[in-house]
Amino acid sequence: MAGFVAAVAAALFVVVVVGLAAVAISVRREDRTYTLVGEASDRLSRGARRLNGVGRRDEDREFFRPRGQLAH
Repeated sequence: MAGFVAAVAAALFVVVVVGLAAVAISVRREDRTYTLVGEASDRLSRGARRLNGVGRRDEDREFFRPRGQLAH
């Protein structure tokens, strides 16, 4: 039983590390190419934006800004 629990814990750890690495790679790629203001360039970038909450920008009425004033 302890071996099963250790295997499940190791598998979850690997999944989390791979997910974080994918997000880090995608964020670095978008930072280098300055593509954050437009549509995501690939599937990995779209997933990273979704995980980071970038796709939910301006959905709260409290923080809503007109379309021309999205950037500072």
